[in-house]
Amino acid sequence: MKFLNFNKVLCLSPHPDDIEYSMLGSIMKHQDTHFHILCMTKGGAKGFDRTNGIQRLDEVSNCWKEANLSNVSLSFSDCNFFEDKDGDAEWVNYIENKFIKNGNYDCIFIPTREDSQFEHKFVNGLGPALIRVSPISLIEYRTPSTLNSWNHNIFIDIKGYYEKKVKCLQNFKSQINKSYFSKITLDAFHSNFQCRKRGIHIIEQFKLIEYYESRIL
Repeated sequence: MKFLNFNKVLCLSPHPDDIEYSMLGSIMKHQDTHFHILCMTKGGAKGFDRTNGIQRLDEVSNCWKEANLSNVSLSFSDCNFFEDKDGDAEWVNYIENKFIKNGNYDCIFIPTREDSQFEHKFVNGLGPALIRVSPISLIEYRTPSTLNSWNHNIFIDIKGYYEKKVKCLQNFKSQINKSYFSKITLDAFHSNFQCRKRGIHIIEQFKLIEYYESRIL
């Protein structure tokens, strides 16, 4: 099964664990779509996150080793922190030249604009620039810091993949004591009233921003 009939997509992960927490179940489910994940930093902003460093990258790698999927490739940027590159323009040039130029992507996944984490919002702002001259679709993925004002419009049922997803997330040992990794919070993150009313109990949520079909004909 493919995610919206996409053959290959690029997933921008501001920090180690963003993509995994937000859409690992959907990646497991849609194994006919190739997901190329770019882990952009080694952790949160300099001075704000004490869990930065190579350990975070090892945790990402271990998570995907446990997931054991053939439809995933993982890349790491050459940066420790977002400020290692000089603003939007340098990040856009870096991603375009190193990944998009020869990547043949059908879609780019980005965090939401309505997000309380400022680096998530920064990466969201890169999205429109990255697709400005290419028919590449753009989709936002929900994170634990996404605000309630965000309007989702794609709901993926991951019931058959949730247990394995939670097990894979245990590899993020530096984050495991944070509130959003608790069972009750994980269960709440993967729930939605309108979906439960329709008999869909465990989901991941997305928002389609722009969709171009020409790349997948």
